[in-house]
Amino acid sequence: MRISQGEFLAGMLHATQQASDQAHTNFVENLSGIAGSVRALLEHNDLLRRIHYTPNTYWPSLHGKTFAFVDGGVANIDIPSAAPIGIRVGSYIVRPGDDSERREHFNIELALVDDLFSDSGFLYESDFLDIAKLRDAARMVSEVAASYRLAKASGGDGVDAIIMHGPLVNPVAPYGSEYFPSFRRKACQGLLHDGEWNGDERDRHFIALYLTILERLRETGTPIVGAVERSIGRDPVFLRRLLDRLQTGRLLKEKDARALEQQVLSYGLNDASLFDVVLGEGEYVTPIPVMRQGPENKWPEDWRRKIRDYPEALTTYIKPSAMVMPFRVEAFENISGFDDLLALILHTSRLLPSYGFPVGLDIVDRFAKVPAWLSRSVKSQHQIVLLKRAMESGDPRAVAFAKRVLAAKGRDWLFRPSV
Repeated sequence: MRISQGEFLAGMLHATQQASDQAHTNFVENLSGIAGSVRALLEHNDLLRRIHYTPNTYWPSLHGKTFAFVDGGVANIDIPSAAPIGIRVGSYIVRPGDDSERREHFNIELALVDDLFSDSGFLYESDFLDIAKLRDAARMVSEVAASYRLAKASGGDGVDAIIMHGPLVNPVAPYGSEYFPSFRRKACQGLLHDGEWNGDERDRHFIALYLTILERLRETGTPIVGAVERSIGRDPVFLRRLLDRLQTGRLLKEKDARALEQQVLSYGLNDASLFDVVLGEGEYVTPIPVMRQGPENKWPEDWRRKIRDYPEALTTYIKPSAMVMPFRVEAFENISGFDDLLALILHTSRLLPSYGFPVGLDIVDRFAKVPAWLSRSVKSQHQIVLLKRAMESGDPRAVAFAKRVLAAKGRDWLFRPSV
């Protein structure tokens, strides 16, 4: 490192041409070594599987089957006078090989509209400082509730499997902070599709309610998976769990497991980026259970016993083709036909050229997504009402504030000093 008052541009060019070039070389060499070590471990312990892409024979074999793809959309509306929330969860149900009008069906399985600041709100019993967390909690519980309704369906409307967009089991510890409000009883009854449910305030808290719906969903026996398109964060959770299992089974020495994990951490590799190099076309890792709730020392004290009850997610990474990133797939441990669902995921991921994710999830994402123009229109209406109320108050300061809210467009560059 060089510290000087001048020659900034020259220093940047030097670092780019020489120092960075050597760093890139070292990274590529070490990445190859790490990937080779991980692949050797997988092959030696029979943990690699492969699905052959055979569309001509695969699709006809699904005739008579029904699959549902599920995703949720949220309206993003942020204004200081109100906290409107709009969530809808859509489903795209398809019957491969069916040429009738019943081949495809779209439906809004669940829709929630409320104002988080309202005393008469439908969703929560009280407000909370972090509005984003309230919206996230409502979205997560809505998506599993919609999947539960689909899984409960019987007769001709039943589905053979459900594919959700996103994790099947989300981390819940961040929502256990003090004063995080419980859901209202009517909202819980709607989410559970059970008008007789009568849980107390603790049962209606997100951590408890989300677990209740997950358990009911698992008990239906309907195969359901969550497909996670983007892996954020740098913690290789799946690899760590894989190494722990090998070590517990006396298939890997502790020092070797820790050394490999440390190499991965030192380069900031997460599971997706690592397995992008490890896996070949159509390959996936033998699914293993992974606890998605993070380290126990970060759990809120009041909710530790409840969080321990959360199911582990049976997890794998699958790489549909050579030129796309692998993505994570999660299921309950009692799932039947997981390999068959992975074959469906792989074949739907290759339906479009230069695409590498189940196309059914892309379809339902576009169907359920709340369009930006709708969010803008709702926000504008709230701003107009705010201005009207401020003018009725006769307070010049309230009127000035309402005008600024009405005209706000993020950071106002208009009032930055000129050169």
